[in-house]
Formats: sequence, structure tokens, C-alpha cells
Amino acid sequence: MQVNIVNKLIAFTLIMQIISNGNYKAPDHRAVVNNSKQRLSIVTFCYPNPSVDIGPAEKLIKSGSPPVYRTLTNAEYFHSFNNRKLEDSFIDSLKI
Repeated sequence: MQVNIVNKLIAFTLIMQIISNGNYKAPDHRAVVNNSKQRLSIVTFCYPNPSVDIGPAEKLIKSGSPPVYRTLTNAEYFHSFNNRKLEDSFIDSLKI
């Protein structure tokens, strides 16, 4: 269960990179264990309908920047994300 939650969080930051057309760069996920103090994580979930399109915001595309990422449905996005090869860059696989 915990891995699933982390995957959704990582997927959300990548979605923000896609919507911003690459203006916002999703950070690499790195969990660091600290034996001397507890870690506190606050998670917020936003899970749109599976048919919702995920792609660069139209306003950014209309302002003269060509789309960097392809548009796909939320269902297609999470299917691809959950079935990816971990050694390959997922975000790069979505580039046009």
C-alpha cells in the first residue's frame, strides 16, 4: 500500500510538469532515512476522472510554445506509469 501512495505522489508531480509544458520540473524522488529524528509527510490526493485529458495547458500552447508532451487520458497516463520500466525515464517517454 505504501508504494502505491508514493507512486501517486510522484505521478502528480510529473502531471504538473506535463500541464506546465515543462516550465515546472518535477523533482527526482529520493527518500532519505534519518535515524535520529522522525519524518512527517503530509499527502494531498487529487484523482481526476479516468477520462480527463492530461496534457500541456492550452493557454501555454497558444502563447507560442509548442507542446513538449503528448496529451493522454488520466487512465492512459496511470496505466503507462504503473507499467513502465523503472530504468527508463517515464516523463521522457511522454515527449512528442
